[in-house]
Amino acid sequence: MKKKIRKLVFLLCFLLLFIACNQSETEKKITVVTTILPITDMVKAIGGERTEIFQLVPPSADIHHFQLRPQDLKIISRADLLLSVGGNLEPWLDKVESLLKKKEAQKLKFYDFLKSIDYPRLRNDDPHLWLDFEADRLLAERITEILVRIDPAGKENYEQNSRSLTLTLQSLDDRYSQILSGCRQKYLVIAGHQAFGYLASRYGLELESLTEANPEAQPGPRRLQEIIGLIKAKEIKAIFIENSTTPIYAQTIARETGVKLYLLSTGVNLSRTELKEKYTFFELMNNNLETLRQALGCD
Repeated sequence: MKKKIRKLVFLLCFLLLFIACNQSETEKKITVVTTILPITDMVKAIGGERTEIFQLVPPSADIHHFQLRPQDLKIISRADLLLSVGGNLEPWLDKVESLLKKKEAQKLKFYDFLKSIDYPRLRNDDPHLWLDFEADRLLAERITEILVRIDPAGKENYEQNSRSLTLTLQSLDDRYSQILSGCRQKYLVIAGHQAFGYLASRYGLELESLTEANPEAQPGPRRLQEIIGLIKAKEIKAIFIENSTTPIYAQTIARETGVKLYLLSTGVNLSRTELKEKYTFFELMNNNLETLRQALGCD
């Protein structure tokens, strides 16, 4: 009788151990490290509960001056997938990519990927690719392929989620095209760096900015006067700034011309309200469209 009990106890322990190991294996998530919110939200949409995502740059931080912390290096070292923009947006990341220790670890730079497939709207030295929803769709497809390669068991789940994300991006693209095609003001004047070049070229707007894509650049007096002259000559009613941009130049332009100032989000640096409300990249882009509709006088 005692032997039978011991045997039953042994079998029960073995069965529990087997179940625990099996659960651990099936519940293991893919560790994905991202740099900015737009990529994070795309991975969330595709990977769902099968991924564990770590975003290196907080939405309140300046990506251009970001410095990696010791805990970030540990996270990178155990990543299954490292996703970044590239195009010199995250130069601080290049030095630590070698920390990826997993043999099967994957990495993808958005800018380099689009360059490799000869994306027709790729702009030299402009990494703000996530503001082009067609480029986002291509990135989503590539992320899906990589996740399936890492986790074949989740193939159906990833592909189904990817199709839903594609519909979301297509809807954004369609709404932007429809609304921005009927604007009385066709000039998109940015009192800061040229972060919205992809958006402008995609939807037929004339982009003018104080500086080029490099946010470190400062406009000279001549460029400031050129913008003021353009606004007066074309009777432009609205100009735009990012919430992370110092408003001093925009305020100077407004005093000289009487234009109204509007905020546009790049989807990377969030305001306090946006952080508190936990806005997604897709919600920020919808808000941008409403701002553009009002500011540019779109029917």
